[in-house]
Amino acid sequence: MKKKSSARHDDHAWFCLADSESCRLLCGSVNKQHTCHIDEIEVFTNTLPQQEHIRPMTGAGTTHVVEERERRFAGEIIAWLQKKVRERSIPDLAILAPPRLLGVLRMVPLESLKGHIDELKGDLMPLNTGQLATHPTIRQLLGAT
Repeated sequence: MKKKSSARHDDHAWFCLADSESCRLLCGSVNKQHTCHIDEIEVFTNTLPQQEHIRPMTGAGTTHVVEERERRFAGEIIAWLQKKVRERSIPDLAILAPPRLLGVLRMVPLESLKGHIDELKGDLMPLNTGQLATHPTIRQLLGAT
């Protein structure tokens, strides 16, 4: 994925949090008191079926089935984000995901997302919008000091 300098645009920034099960599209802003506000816009969930009987096949302890499921979901995430970027005229978007998923996402053709992506490592999926508003990575992304 092409890395840009920032997903911040004017008074707000668009970002998504992704893991192997879902992707959350969020928009954040900072007020005059340097307080961050985060809105969760939409959530996209992995609906690809899990395999019942799988055996480890790779040195990392994952299976080829799990890896294929991750690759397919990464493709769905990128397609979903492309649609959201068009629908909402999002100029720049940061993707925050665990390193393994970022690696899988890099293998997906970006097409219309090229030039719009900023990648950041981190698994912030468990955090709610209030927790995200105070997280140092998100505050930095939003330009809060």
